[in-house]
Amino acid sequence: MGAGTPRAFRRITFSVMPTVATRKRLVFAGGGHAHLYSLARTGELVRRGYEVVLVDLSPHLYYSGMATGVISGAYAPDEPRIDVRRLVESGGGEFVRGRIERVQATNREIVLDTGDTVPYDAASFCLGSEVVSGAAGSEADVVRVKPVGGLWEVRRRLMAFDGDRAPRILVVGGGPAGCEVAANALALLDRSGLGGDLTLVHEGASLLPEAPKRARTLILRFLRERGAKVLTNTAVTRLGSGVAGTGGGREVPYDLAVLAVGVSPPDLFRASGLPAGDGGGLWVDRHLRSVGDERLFGGGDCVAFGGEPLPGLGVFAVRQAPIIFRNVQAVSNGGRLLEYKPQKRFLYIISLGDGTGLAIYGSFAWRGKLSWWLKHRIDEKFVEEYRR
Repeated sequence: MGAGTPRAFRRITFSVMPTVATRKRLVFAGGGHAHLYSLARTGELVRRGYEVVLVDLSPHLYYSGMATGVISGAYAPDEPRIDVRRLVESGGGEFVRGRIERVQATNREIVLDTGDTVPYDAASFCLGSEVVSGAAGSEADVVRVKPVGGLWEVRRRLMAFDGDRAPRILVVGGGPAGCEVAANALALLDRSGLGGDLTLVHEGASLLPEAPKRARTLILRFLRERGAKVLTNTAVTRLGSGVAGTGGGREVPYDLAVLAVGVSPPDLFRASGLPAGDGGGLWVDRHLRSVGDERLFGGGDCVAFGGEPLPGLGVFAVRQAPIIFRNVQAVSNGGRLLEYKPQKRFLYIISLGDGTGLAIYGSFAWRGKLSWWLKHRIDEKFVEEYRR
């Protein structure tokens, strides 16, 4: 198309049920954790008289709680995978594959990058987040932790390494994701006999900055005992040609870099003229409803609750899921909206790749095999629930 040529839009038609005036269309944008509860109940929604549509780039969700375990070999690549397309279609809903470009709230339409539009009566967004870093290297030697399905690439690339020396791994970011990736990569190097070096670089003063002091001490000790080099108060400003440059002028060589920083929601909501938080997430109220449009909802990493992002942990999205299920219906049928109240205390467990885990709950932290067993049981049960 030439400059200034108006884009042609094609409205996608659906065959869920015969369209009648009273039927309402519920669109779930993204098959993330906050939408699984609803997608698994598509049949119930259809029986209640709704059309249900899932829009996503992929027919599968990779469950974040197990994804890093793929690196160490604790899980096979397909074990964290949930077939969200099957969930919605088996219940009588429809799956539309595509990338969402923007929302036309005045027309109640979601616009895809193909130019197609998906109309809705109520819609919810659970699009996750993505790594946007100014220190970008070539895709040949850089893996991003989001989307989490790409973490399989860490294992694949290391196992395919055929250099004349042991591989050098760089992990950028010392939050839960960065620490978990580092621990599982160290386990892979050990089990495979590859050897190698791993350096974790974090711009803050300590790893796991939001965790209690004991957790910060335990993770630092664990990584160093396993042979990792940990550089704190160090910001990576440049990646390229196998060398990371830091703000202090230091250079760190690598064969594979894993970026676990700069995670933010997709730049969709601001582009659509919808109110967004500082990080770009859809600004939602206590009902998980957009403050700019009463028919839009959202959960997970792509929203700003009360204008502020919640911790990027799956436990929040999972708790949001039943609220979204109820409220997308209520806004269409005039029912009462439920309130979402973020849990003040929550358990999260970091897989350390060696058969142990680091469990954190409030001000408490403990490491051991029991922590890993508990995490494995919780994660396995969650995934199996959506594979039935």
